[in-house]
Amino acid sequence: MIGPIVAPIPNAAGPRRPTSSRDRDRFVGFAFAAADLLIETDAQGNILFSAGARCRLTKGEVGGLVGTNLMEVVAPGDRKYVRVLFDRIREKARIKPSRVLFQAFDGQQFPALLGGCRLDSCPGSLFLTVLLTAPARSGGAGTASGITTQGELLDQGGFAGILEERIQATRERGLDQGLTLLLVEGLQAMVEAMPEGAAGEVREGIDAYLRGISADGDSAGQLTGDRYGIVHAADIDGREVQGHIAQIIEAAGGALPGGIRTWTLDMADDRLDAADAARALVYTVQAFASAQGGEFTISSLEDGANRLMAGAVERIGQMRATIDNHDFIVVYQPIVDIATGAVHHLEALTRVDGMSSPADFITFAEDVGLIYDFDLLLTRTVLDTLKEFRKEPKLPDVAINLSAKTLMSPIFLKQFQSVVAPYGELAAKLLIEVTETVVVTDIAKLNEVLQKLRGSGFRICLDDVGAGSTSFQSLYGIQADYAKIDGKFVRGAVNSPRDMAMLRSMVDVCRQLGLDLIGEQVEEAVHADLLTGLGVSLAQGFLFSRPSRDFAYFAKDWSRVRNGGKLLLKG
Repeated sequence: MIGPIVAPIPNAAGPRRPTSSRDRDRFVGFAFAAADLLIETDAQGNILFSAGARCRLTKGEVGGLVGTNLMEVVAPGDRKYVRVLFDRIREKARIKPSRVLFQAFDGQQFPALLGGCRLDSCPGSLFLTVLLTAPARSGGAGTASGITTQGELLDQGGFAGILEERIQATRERGLDQGLTLLLVEGLQAMVEAMPEGAAGEVREGIDAYLRGISADGDSAGQLTGDRYGIVHAADIDGREVQGHIAQIIEAAGGALPGGIRTWTLDMADDRLDAADAARALVYTVQAFASAQGGEFTISSLEDGANRLMAGAVERIGQMRATIDNHDFIVVYQPIVDIATGAVHHLEALTRVDGMSSPADFITFAEDVGLIYDFDLLLTRTVLDTLKEFRKEPKLPDVAINLSAKTLMSPIFLKQFQSVVAPYGELAAKLLIEVTETVVVTDIAKLNEVLQKLRGSGFRICLDDVGAGSTSFQSLYGIQADYAKIDGKFVRGAVNSPRDMAMLRSMVDVCRQLGLDLIGEQVEEAVHADLLTGLGVSLAQGFLFSRPSRDFAYFAKDWSRVRNGGKLLLKG
């Protein structure tokens, strides 16, 4: 945005201004090739010259800004941040446009992009441009923008969102940007022990500095009390960041009990495509934010982050190959009527070679954002199997597990409908089993999606009721058809009064909510008897059958449990 100012203009006596009307027009023309307002200030921000649109900063002509200080038209919460931008112009000679919140003459605040440069021929002056059409910020937690109020950094969710956007832009547009993780060990404890004013100086100073060095001024996040992430131009040096943070703390009279350490990564690394590279970075950032000491201490930040990033890159590559090559198998386990032995429906379960636990595969897929692709592929795979056996007279219904994270995707419903539509009436054979391996923060939104699916004829089952992730809040907030009781309560209730009390309460709540119940991990006859005594009619577990790849057997012959429930199919 400042790029068009390619040549200095001779100065007249007094404030730094072009010497003639024609020269001034040239100067302004260069600036306004990509800006709405041109401002010249001294090092303290006093405005020496202004031209262009008023930008709501003054009631009268734009020249009326001359003699005032730029900070008077900057929103109070962004003033320290703009001072950081001034410092960077003096240090770097030029900064790219960064987002700033301005304050109009009527008190209303609005975002704009502020860029700047200094010219060696005009010592003491800074030349700033203001562009009103600031692009919308990426979404995140807190508000639609990911920043809760002016002057604050992105939260963890907002930073993860903008990180994905930035790395893809880096690849697609050839931007030269990096990611830095910053650990200021003991910062939270130090700030809490400081007087309120000094603590505010530290927090505000760090926030302003990190925003000032971040790409576009909106790409820095506070991940936890002492951990930060910054997307920035490639010329930012980790040691420079450490030095500035130390100066801010020292100036406020603070004494940091720990140290300051940074880890920086070139975002142009092309070991993965842009989308998967973003996933690896977000996974690394989230692990850094949630770690309690261990591999992310001051002494091991760089080694730990490099190791985690390398591991994420390798695992994402393997997972991407698994999805692209359909390199997994589906096994089926029946849910039966305990009293009659009749098969109610099957559950489709996945097995992946090299993965010791399917749960680990699913959890990692959720963490790196690949669960969406996998869930849609599983849906298509099960429907293909149903299509293959569609002429069998006892074709069973099949439950497919869909992650709550997948269901919450804004494009899920459209994509899911496009997958199931070609199968026509066979799609009605599907039940959707909602898995919550991550905590769902917006139950109402999830319920809205599920009710749309129910309206299309799909039955909904909540998985692992009673487990930590599927809470009573989910039960009350989601309208469903079935609920599966977590198996640890079924097994534990045999010998534990505490587990039995929990099991009774879950059964009572589910019954009052009109849910049909399924007991999981029923391995012995005593488990089945216990469920029957509580009025739970459906069960799943090794007592009836192990998961099996033999869908043909279920479709053709297996209408009820045989031999008193002793027939165990092996997958």
